[in-house]
Amino acid sequence: MWRASLALCALVSVAFAEEDPAAARDAALRGQVSAQLAAELDVISRTLETVTTKLTQTEAMRTHRLRAAYRVLRTPLRASASDADRMAAARRRAGARYLAERDLGERDLLSDEVAKLRAAYERTLVAIGQLPALAMPGLLARPVDGSLVRRFGTLVHDRSRAELSRRGLDFHVEPQASVVAPADGTVRYAGPIRGLDRGVIIDHGDYFTVLAKLGDVAVPAGAPVHRGEAIGRAHARRVYMELRVRLGPGGVPVDPEPLLEPPAGDSR
Repeated sequence: MWRASLALCALVSVAFAEEDPAAARDAALRGQVSAQLAAELDVISRTLETVTTKLTQTEAMRTHRLRAAYRVLRTPLRASASDADRMAAARRRAGARYLAERDLGERDLLSDEVAKLRAAYERTLVAIGQLPALAMPGLLARPVDGSLVRRFGTLVHDRSRAELSRRGLDFHVEPQASVVAPADGTVRYAGPIRGLDRGVIIDHGDYFTVLAKLGDVAVPAGAPVHRGEAIGRAHARRVYMELRVRLGPGGVPVDPEPLLEPPAGDSR
């Protein structure tokens, strides 16, 4: 069902893309979101299968151990048992109780994880169903006058060489550079953002943007903003931008670069 929804969304988008560049951008963005949702659903499905198998195995082992524990706990001691025998029996009973409690705890953890994965699967299915009717963003104003130095997608860390996933763009700017809203919207948050200095989150309807690595923030939460309106200034020489489509908890991050207007002076 979800694959059919994604295919329908792709076909409709491609049909419109043949008519004008705006539709082409829309189709590309829907394709990106579709691919991300499909990949997310695949990961959830495989993880759910693994955890469900582990839960089944844990339940079988727990049943086996409970039977063994029951035998240990129900075995009476002889009246003539020595102190050493009584101590050994007490240790066996304590061990049986410990294993039973540990298995129960592991079962509960796995059951909780299965429930969360099933809920995530359902949420992703709902997001897939909502995608065809969602209004995608059009061309966005460049948030700063600066060069793009880090792009959306995977990144190899300079020092650790670890592969990281980047959900936004980094621009190199002059100190105290003005940062503007990429489209009309309403500020939903203005303040500290962990790892990104200060920033703002702007609600644009079916999508929202995050502008961060700011020093001064010029707009409060709840304020309406217009495309190109100043919202603050850069904290140092980098400004961060993120674009999320309003699907599921927190939205789906997408690459904003293809939607940005060319830099000033660029004739493209």
